[in-house]
Amino acid sequence: MSETLMRQWQMLRLVPRSPSKMATTELKQRLADEGFEVTQRTIQRDLMTFSSIFPLICDDREKPFGWSWMSDADVMDIPGMDSHTALAFYLAREHLEPLLPVSTVKHLRPHFESAKHVLDAIKTDSGAPAWKDKVRVLHRGPKLMPPAIITEVQEQVYEALLLNRQLAVSYKSRGYEKPKDYEINPLGLVLKDGLFYLVCTFSGYEDVRLLTLHRMSVARKLDIPCHAPAGFNLDAYISSGELDFAIGGDIKLKARISKQVAFHLEERPLHADQSLTPSDDDFWLLEVTVQDTSELRWWLMGFGDQVEILEPFEIRQEFGEIARAMTNNYKSGQVKANG
Repeated sequence: MSETLMRQWQMLRLVPRSPSKMATTELKQRLADEGFEVTQRTIQRDLMTFSSIFPLICDDREKPFGWSWMSDADVMDIPGMDSHTALAFYLAREHLEPLLPVSTVKHLRPHFESAKHVLDAIKTDSGAPAWKDKVRVLHRGPKLMPPAIITEVQEQVYEALLLNRQLAVSYKSRGYEKPKDYEINPLGLVLKDGLFYLVCTFSGYEDVRLLTLHRMSVARKLDIPCHAPAGFNLDAYISSGELDFAIGGDIKLKARISKQVAFHLEERPLHADQSLTPSDDDFWLLEVTVQDTSELRWWLMGFGDQVEILEPFEIRQEFGEIARAMTNNYKSGQVKANG
């Protein structure tokens, strides 16, 4: 490869994507740092030539003029994107985009489009697109619409997390009519069941809290370093069960379960120490160590009469009270309507 071609290729790599731009004076210096000595006039001539071939634009509204790739220009990589890389970008767009900062998504959009072109171009025996139109990821339960999050709030939260800065937020807690203002230390972000939970501490306090992004009306990144509690680890915090709304520690759960539930738990055990023992009445005995959380109880109640809690007694008693209340709701056979 000639030195001229290498220099021109490096120059094209240095040109940013719109709305960013770079003047030829800076390009000259950047190329010199890479070992390519060239005049500013040559750079200008090369860029003018390439702009007739590639989606390059020059912002000449004020000096110094700046060059950039069009914001929607295709990604030009050598070597080009292969099918495996394209598949990774396709999955990232489908499943990671909600977690990415808006600015990052904008930067990746040309890569997403290139990935789509690569996957659409793959030839199969039938001539139809193959993998991406034949695989889907679904979630259990009814599909709930995610709550709206203010774009500026999300951007400020993401920036604060990336730069390890504090945040000033206006937050309306559940059950309150008006928001309150807080300064917080953002420690991590967790997406669960369509909700964004910001793991944080309030300024001046060490106890870890959970705030949902959709309840923030204002968020502003501060020029104050974020302070994390000593020894804080996001994975350890998640493992503690706080995001499952922990009630207590580990418990020994003992329950009678139907064959259908037993089959489900044989394939996907609750814990490594889980044991399932068949009985004589078409029910199985489940014994397992689990953490006592609200989500565990909601999950168990979802099986209805296919699960009977035996131990701990407190949970059996709680489920019995819920069953009696449900019986009272339905036993009259009449629907009660307001008004």
